[in-house]
Amino acid sequence: MDGLYLPDGRQLALIDRDWILDELPHLGNPDDNSDANYLLASAAAATSGTGVTTGSSAGRGTTGIGTGGGGSSHAVPNHTGGGSIGADSTGANHHGTSANHNHSLLYNPDEFEGDLTLLSEIVDETQNKWSDFGLNQLLTPYARSIRPAFKRYFLRYSLYCSRRPRLNRIIKILSIIIIGFLFMTLINGVLFSSVLFLQENPNEPDYDLDTRPYYKTIEMKKRFDDSGNYLIIQNFVQYQTNLSKNADLIALNLHTDIEQLHLLLQHAKVWDGPISLSLYVKGARGSDDIDYASIWLRCNRRSFKVLNVHLVISAKAYKSSISNQHNSHSVKYAVSCQHITYVNHTDETDSTPYPSNLLRNVARNGNILPSVKYILTLDIDIFPSADLFHHLVSFYTKKTNTNEIFNRTLYVIPAFEIHINTIKRSIALPQNKRELILLWNDEQIQPFQKDICSSCQFLTNYKAWKEETKSDEILPIFRPHYSQPWKPYYVGPIDVPMFDSRFKAHAHARISQSCESFMAGYDFAVLNNVYVYRLGFLDKSQLPNTKLIEDDTSLLLFQQFQEDLLKRYSNTTRKC
Repeated sequence: MDGLYLPDGRQLALIDRDWILDELPHLGNPDDNSDANYLLASAAAATSGTGVTTGSSAGRGTTGIGTGGGGSSHAVPNHTGGGSIGADSTGANHHGTSANHNHSLLYNPDEFEGDLTLLSEIVDETQNKWSDFGLNQLLTPYARSIRPAFKRYFLRYSLYCSRRPRLNRIIKILSIIIIGFLFMTLINGVLFSSVLFLQENPNEPDYDLDTRPYYKTIEMKKRFDDSGNYLIIQNFVQYQTNLSKNADLIALNLHTDIEQLHLLLQHAKVWDGPISLSLYVKGARGSDDIDYASIWLRCNRRSFKVLNVHLVISAKAYKSSISNQHNSHSVKYAVSCQHITYVNHTDETDSTPYPSNLLRNVARNGNILPSVKYILTLDIDIFPSADLFHHLVSFYTKKTNTNEIFNRTLYVIPAFEIHINTIKRSIALPQNKRELILLWNDEQIQPFQKDICSSCQFLTNYKAWKEETKSDEILPIFRPHYSQPWKPYYVGPIDVPMFDSRFKAHAHARISQSCESFMAGYDFAVLNNVYVYRLGFLDKSQLPNTKLIEDDTSLLLFQQFQEDLLKRYSNTTRKC
């Protein structure tokens, strides 16, 4: 199509009969379609300004409306009758056809002006849309080949809608509704998924912490232990993601009170398998501790791969501050996760002792993954070395270890204490046995509980372990015969005997379980090149009397326990 320059500078595409038949079939034959005549009349109006004469039957040919192109101008004379429309300024002749005019269509000049404006805008938009955005150079040859077709269909749509304003309004309204719906869906997804449930920025406040669901969970799952002094809530909070292959083979069992809950993060950094944690709550303001734990766990939920948290609550705390919380009004917290801190509200009048062995059993029973075959039970302040988890998985899955009786052997992991000055001086923690020995020689590390109960770790044989440096493999280097008061940390099968819950914060709490495991037929083997550690050297002034090996209460309880073992394992020749 050529162009036609109007008096006011607008450009209008030349629309002839053939083009209408080929490109706008929905208009029908121009000879008997008023819309087509209207378009032709509007185009011709550019040359007359007062009227236009169209033929209802026109011969095929080129309508000779003069065009302006390049740098030349074209003059178009006015005609009042039939005839040929003529020559351009360059002298080239355009051949036209004579038309027999059967009738004339006269239009109001104002209508022509509106029609010309509409057609000019449509054509300008169609012809210039690509060039305005500089896309010509970006189009592939294939895209450039389909551009004319796109322009034709766009022109058809524009002409069609311009003549049907009601349809145009309906399409616009539907478009606005659809765009609005998509926008609201996007807002919903971002607001409720990203902000409330997938919160990435720890500085953002978390507003979705209605406390009542937590207390309803307590009411639904609570049960008393055998003594009646503690309530147990199994699987209070759970977080789970997909684990890598064999990562669910070994579970880590931990226990703590609310004050040391933050140490869980250190375990989560180095342990890539399931973690089961028992949390002890006591005091007249136990509900505040539960609120804090719920907020803290939520703020740090992205740090945990598979975590099951269980509660053990003193009966006094439950009665005084927790039992009616599920009926209270909704409370929502707006907190900054980065600045959340624990304020000690422990009521000293609640003298219920810390039930260490009960907590260990609750954590062990909380391993819900059926694929877990082995367990490692630690106190919250005893940390695994950097690669302990992967070393243990490799040890258990290595095909060359066919001589090991995994289901009847408890593999001891030596424990150490790291001097607190090492941390204060920003000395890096040991990442392997070689680095640990260097700090050991520098007296920055010592065997666990060396200053409190050296006999409690005597059978670990730290000296022999230190000297065994020939191989980097994770293998048993010696198998000691058990005798109390040895209380090692070990990884073993999941069916190893439970801890006796009569022992609370007593020195013999772990000794009793090691003793029973030996009498039940389990053997011990010390592993090379792996270890666990505690930050800070322990001394007796830091511990209550009940945690000292010479405490009378602990000794009497252990003697009673030994008598029970003789009855329980009357057929064994093993003694402890």
